[in-house]
Amino acid sequence: MARGLTATPSARSVTGSYTQLFNVRFQHDYYNVSGGQCPDFQVVPTPDCAKLMTMLGMLFKDHGTGFSVMIDRARVPALIAYVTGLYAAAAPGAGYWSWLSFLMVPANSGFVGITSLPITINPMAQNLHFSNLATGSDANGAVTLTGSAAPQTFYPVTGPNLSVPTPATGAVTLAGLSGAAAQVPTSANRDATSFNLASLAYGYYTLGFANAAGKSVAAPKGYAAPLSYLYVPATPLSFCVLDLLLTQPAKGMGDPAAFPIPPLPVPSSKAAAPAAITPITLVLPFEARGTYWRYYIVAQDGTGQLGAGLAISGKGTSFTRSEEQLPNGDRAVLFAAASPLTLQQQSQYRFTLSGERQGANGSRDDVSVAWLPTAPATPVWPGPAGDALAGASEIYVYV
Repeated sequence: MARGLTATPSARSVTGSYTQLFNVRFQHDYYNVSGGQCPDFQVVPTPDCAKLMTMLGMLFKDHGTGFSVMIDRARVPALIAYVTGLYAAAAPGAGYWSWLSFLMVPANSGFVGITSLPITINPMAQNLHFSNLATGSDANGAVTLTGSAAPQTFYPVTGPNLSVPTPATGAVTLAGLSGAAAQVPTSANRDATSFNLASLAYGYYTLGFANAAGKSVAAPKGYAAPLSYLYVPATPLSFCVLDLLLTQPAKGMGDPAAFPIPPLPVPSSKAAAPAAITPITLVLPFEARGTYWRYYIVAQDGTGQLGAGLAISGKGTSFTRSEEQLPNGDRAVLFAAASPLTLQQQSQYRFTLSGERQGANGSRDDVSVAWLPTAPATPVWPGPAGDALAGASEIYVYV
């Protein structure tokens, strides 16, 4: 039963009797001071995952910038026997489907602002989904998680009650990660089909469709609902669901290098199951957001005027100049970047300000700022209309 989050086995005192199954590292381009290590998530095993890890003798450790899962070496044969016993011969869902599920809970309220994701994302309505069925590699050859359908793909979240439109003909069904039908209470009328997910494990589910004869068919053209959903608890508020399969479900599904248990032979073959596991390191990468920097240059006394020669110079972008009145009545010279600049913990950009300020009494003073402040991590505002991945950063400079 997927009711509430349960106590989690932890690696408080790991000895040499344990071996690693998974080591997952969170990387983010923004954190260039700390080598890209991303501290923005707390990881929580789902209730069913926590129970499974306890049953199999696994330990879990949240490192702050990732996590690891270990197992008692003496329990490895039992783990392989457990996975082997889950083989399903019937399609859909044929193969060795066994996995651990984790919720990534935000520890930084400004994460979306610094990350190249749609800035209007609401974790209460949408979450990311990753699994080691979809991997790639980075420039260093590390195995990276790339999303279940495409890099950084969001899916609508649902609670235990999911209602979707009933197709004009036939029926709509629900399937789990493997594609096998989920056995759940279902009610349907001409307009809507409702699924009660309360007995299911939290995770990734998809809709399927059948014609009047019960044969599987493609989604009707123009079907008015998403085809994939993430069933997550109301608390804690998750941002991502991460599924880690223990072995390759079937040949051709995923990269064998992404699973700790080597590929298993089908039960009907005479090949022996592997007697060992291979520790797997996976990287979950995030890209830093680019924002349009907007410098508001304001005379300190509020009455002086900034000369026409006032300018910003530096490499990375050009700036257009205009004038604006601030909400407090001050006049500001606005320099708006022509292209987005990547946000970083320690910015690579250095811009200078030079020009002239004229006082109310007619005096003239040179203005020179050798290093303008760079864009902060927060707040980040929505960028130009139609550009979901760019944002806008406002920087106020009083001279």
